[in-house]
Amino acid sequence: MCGMKDLLKNLLTHRQKIKGNYNRRPFSLWLKVTVLPLLLGISSAVSYGQSIQTEPNCSHDKIICSWKDRVVGIKTPTMIASGFMLDKNTLVTNKHVVEDHTSVRVKFQSGIITNAEPIPNDHPADLVILNVSVTEAKFENGIKLASEQDQELRVVAYDQGRRGARIYTEGSYAIHPDWEKNPQARIHSDLFALPGNSGGAVLNKAGELVGILASGDGNVNEVIPASLIKKIRDRSSEEHRDAFFKRGRAIRRCADLLYESASINKNPPPKVTTRIKDFCLQSNNKQLLDQAGQLLGKWWMFSPSQMFLKESLKLDPQSPNTLMSLAVAYHLDRDYVNEKPLLQKYLKLNPSDPQGLRLAVQVAGMLKDKQFGQEALDLMRIHNPNAVELAEEFLTSSFGDQKP
Repeated sequence: MCGMKDLLKNLLTHRQKIKGNYNRRPFSLWLKVTVLPLLLGISSAVSYGQSIQTEPNCSHDKIICSWKDRVVGIKTPTMIASGFMLDKNTLVTNKHVVEDHTSVRVKFQSGIITNAEPIPNDHPADLVILNVSVTEAKFENGIKLASEQDQELRVVAYDQGRRGARIYTEGSYAIHPDWEKNPQARIHSDLFALPGNSGGAVLNKAGELVGILASGDGNVNEVIPASLIKKIRDRSSEEHRDAFFKRGRAIRRCADLLYESASINKNPPPKVTTRIKDFCLQSNNKQLLDQAGQLLGKWWMFSPSQMFLKESLKLDPQSPNTLMSLAVAYHLDRDYVNEKPLLQKYLKLNPSDPQGLRLAVQVAGMLKDKQFGQEALDLMRIHNPNAVELAEEFLTSSFGDQKP
């Protein structure tokens, strides 16, 4: 079975951080920069005003193809991301894209470049409406929101390599939470997305809007439900300006600290960890809480790591990424009692994950919990049969001479 060192390697390489699907980079690098495609999944950044390169024909349904005209690229001094037009005067994107910037640059599929200004709101979700100053955009149809909890979803977002809107490959499943109870909870799906797609539209097969892409770890991506857009609009006004931009500053400072601290392997300066705690908690942003918890876990600072991940779970109790991250933090801290219920919940959401199954077998052995061990083996026989023999040997050894 996978040992402690292997688990730590998994934590650092596979679940090191929940990444926002945007490209965070200094403003000066916007015009000319080369990034390894395997690192961020993007090609070299190009001038914002260069010609758009997209496929000449759209092979999808007409309503899905029409979304490419709604999608925009968004540029701020710190990142490149996506958004889409609600109508000819307003667009929507993530708060973590806008941060505390009072104006952003917007590029339409037609090549038009203009400015947009965020309208402050006091809603906790990671969404913001922006006024667009100049646009020639015209849309044939209004946006229709999905009424069902669809499973097969796809992203339409700004693609940096193609320098224009792109329709991405459809996913196979989606976990829909209770948004009334947890307004910051996300839809979790295996839909395909790349850095730079934050703020992109997430559609069902009928071309109805399901949500807005927010973040992901490369396996499970997180989507904010479109049903919140009306609530965001209703709570958007200048009276929220001070609080909105204060939170935006915390989001920016937290994101910068996490980005700049990722290269530290161990023993971070106390000043760094103090600032991470201050700004990331003030951000009240799920993905930043996840990322902070995972970074602190990388530094073997388990108590603050677990604190951040617990705060994230309060916002989104059904988040597979957060559940696994917290389970790994407990595992490395050898707190198997608190790890077990997290793995039970996680495996109900994602029963085929090899790492989750390995952890469950180890926890069952450490706690000498034969029932939990049998449950893990049953799932392993279905989803990862090649690992069953080794798992059975580990559990037999843990329980003595009696098999689970």
